[in-house]
Amino acid sequence: MNLSHDEMAMIVANVLLKNFREEFGNVFISPVISDFPRPDFVFLPLSSVCRRSFRRVYYDIIKHGSSAYPTAFEFKTPYVHKHEYIMGVGQAIAYNSTFPCSYLIVPKHNIEGFNVELFIHEIISKNSLYIGLIVYDPENIEKVNIVKKADVRKVDIESIETVTTGVKRSYAYWRETKPEEVYAFLRIAYDEYAKKREKSGEIQNLKGTILKRLWREVLSKRFKQAKRERSFLLNYDLFFSHLGLWDRWGVITTLGRYTLLQGERFGENSKTFRDIITYLLLRYGGHYTLLKYIYTAQLKAPYSVLKDWQNWIQYIHKELSQRGYYISNQDFRVDLPRLPYAYSKYFSGIVDNPPFEKGKGLKINWPIIIQIIEKGRAIFQPIEVE
Repeated sequence: MNLSHDEMAMIVANVLLKNFREEFGNVFISPVISDFPRPDFVFLPLSSVCRRSFRRVYYDIIKHGSSAYPTAFEFKTPYVHKHEYIMGVGQAIAYNSTFPCSYLIVPKHNIEGFNVELFIHEIISKNSLYIGLIVYDPENIEKVNIVKKADVRKVDIESIETVTTGVKRSYAYWRETKPEEVYAFLRIAYDEYAKKREKSGEIQNLKGTILKRLWREVLSKRFKQAKRERSFLLNYDLFFSHLGLWDRWGVITTLGRYTLLQGERFGENSKTFRDIITYLLLRYGGHYTLLKYIYTAQLKAPYSVLKDWQNWIQYIHKELSQRGYYISNQDFRVDLPRLPYAYSKYFSGIVDNPPFEKGKGLKINWPIIIQIIEKGRAIFQPIEVE
């Protein structure tokens, strides 16, 4: 069975950090940013997960120099045609307008035997492009080589700060959001976009307007005792952004519009729509990779670290961080409604209830996950391009 596009991309990401750490510095892997379209994965300075502001981190990087630059990567499989690799060049160039460094990752040759490396390298060199080129062996994906280093470009600090806002872990942030609330958000976002376009023809930042409507029409009924609506809205903003449902200006994306259509088609409270949002979380929010890494780590864990949650999370955090994958311990608390709770209650039961079992760890329900991935791929196939 062939690996998926996303699985191949993450293998290469890990190899790059393992074999070329000196090229990229002290960074961590994430498949999410707060904008759309977005790279297949990014490297972000590990210092950005600390309390230092993004502005301070990137000021130090851009103004004073550093080996750890925010870097964007576009990954292409061997199973696509020539035009897809040409498109990849354009995508990498687009990321370079925001990120100081950008790379295109391609196989040496594709399934048809076409020499992708030579073709793309010629395009980059003849046009003096700033993007870098990484090549892997399609017969052995872990054989990776940096053919051309990316040139470091000065970028607008506000721009890089905007697209990396809230990206302090290697997966999409979650707090509180329910699948039916995603539908309500998408309906409001599309409505506000349509009104702005009809009224002026120019789209300004819609985020504030959309979030205020979401609070007034939906969330205020749920959080009746809330005294700081802003903190709640930030949680929702980050979740929608990290799934790629709207861009930095609050404009609903193609993925967002298509998801809205599925809500209208199946019903916002239907099991299918809940599965759809779970698919987005797994595929676009990086939670499939997260759960896969957790599963692999806890399989080899000694009983001493599986006897309780506190020991388990410390072990998981250490194991994953060694792969350049950053998780927040707070996200996996079992005494509060955090990710294990959400997986079980809101996201189609992809983790069983109770979520933690002594001696085994997180009770990941792989049959349900596989079913949701297959279902989601079938539904989203018309708009998904890899």
